[in-house]
Amino acid sequence: MLKNKKYILYITVILISVIIFISMVYIQLNLFNIQKKRISSNLVQKNNIINPINTTLISDEIGIKYKKGNNWRIVIQKINVNAPILEGTTKEILRRGVGHFETTSRWNGNICLAAHNQGYKYNYFQEIKNLEMGDIITYITEKGTKKYEVIKNETIKETDLSCIKNTNENIITLITCEENKREYRRCVRGKEI
Repeated sequence: MLKNKKYILYITVILISVIIFISMVYIQLNLFNIQKKRISSNLVQKNNIINPINTTLISDEIGIKYKKGNNWRIVIQKINVNAPILEGTTKEILRRGVGHFETTSRWNGNICLAAHNQGYKYNYFQEIKNLEMGDIITYITEKGTKKYEVIKNETIKETDLSCIKNTNENIITLITCEENKREYRRCVRGKEI
């Protein structure tokens, strides 16, 4: 009987030791992953890019610097925007960059882009309300670089989808929320030059 109690006590001590060991390993792995995410997040914020893996700086034909591997971008020098463009306009995409309306063109016609203007880590379109006629928007893709001159900066109703319709003319349309007016959107339109 005493032998059985000692045997049960040894097994219990061993099981508790194994559980503690596994818990310590689990905690260390989680701490490592958290630290890794922080470093990655800091790189993203510091370099203003989505994918920090390839951070070689390159310049396009007009001298705008961006990260190699992130060559779908929008640059608006007047308001210090140099942002990656991602396909789609879901909440997750707009948390990481400028979103492209999937139903619109990526090269010719009406290129429509959206981004946050306040309340998020990346508020790339925060200052588009300050763009004026004649300001330049640069659109960079793997196909090349296009420049657009702002021709319109207006407030539209949230339900007005005419701004994302395709056009024969090469234009770029930027859309964001209108500050403190939930039912309205800021719409900036540029014409290719």
